[in-house]
Amino acid sequence: MTRFARRLKQTLRPGNLAVNLALFVIAVACLLPIIWTISASLKDRNELYLATPTLLPRNPTFANYIWMFAQSDMSRLPLNMWNSVKVTIGAVIIQCIVATLAGFAFARLRFRGRDLLFYLLILLMFIPRAGGLMALYELMDFLNLRNSHLGLMLLFPSAISVALFVMRQNFLGVPRELEEAAIIDGANTWQLFWNVDVPLVRGGIAVVAIWEFIYVWGEYLITLTMIDFPELETLSLAVTKLQGWGAHFTSSILAGYGVESAAYVVAMLPVILVFILLQRWFVQGLSEGIIKL
Repeated sequence: MTRFARRLKQTLRPGNLAVNLALFVIAVACLLPIIWTISASLKDRNELYLATPTLLPRNPTFANYIWMFAQSDMSRLPLNMWNSVKVTIGAVIIQCIVATLAGFAFARLRFRGRDLLFYLLILLMFIPRAGGLMALYELMDFLNLRNSHLGLMLLFPSAISVALFVMRQNFLGVPRELEEAAIIDGANTWQLFWNVDVPLVRGGIAVVAIWEFIYVWGEYLITLTMIDFPELETLSLAVTKLQGWGAHFTSSILAGYGVESAAYVVAMLPVILVFILLQRWFVQGLSEGIIKL
């Protein structure tokens, strides 16, 4: 029996078949809004407002994308995209560095109040950021970090609870025998961290990077509060300017719904690409992180 036949036989077992069907339904439910958005971005006004809508465009057109980049207030979109890239990459780098160092400290170093401090930091993940928005506003204004991309880069990684938990669990999964062997060879704490532990927790770092990227790239409320000038706006703020503009269009080609969909597609593409590139490390980091849960 070939490998394909064995897999097919295993898949068709009643228990496995039910699980696979359930996963298929969930996957379709998750992917359908994305497919619909991409399809709507390629339709003209007439096709968007048909009495019986179609899932796929009959006559695909890039008119919505062209108008969005060239003819609307979204002509600043390349600048907004660069702002998002700059803020997101900066926040991801800072988050990964801080979470990795903190995770190693809470997993391997011994100091007074270590466990209490760790659990207090973990409890912060249950407090919504919006609840302290006014305090954040006052603090950022006092530090002269409002209307600054550097301020956003420093503010977003301050939500470290989830990243800290992931990295601590990954460091706890590193065999102590490897560290003991390195200590016998004369390695100090920094050498243990950099040469022994970090190469073994790359999956956890990938998890932290992907989560932070998704969070910062799509973050809206805090960015709206901290940024006042259009030239400093990120993509998430720029995209919202297209919402509700359908009533202002008179062209037989363009429709507000189509242009909004085109903007959403442009905004979500980087997140999809980053996840595709790092998905192997993402799964590995999650699986390693639950070993010591």
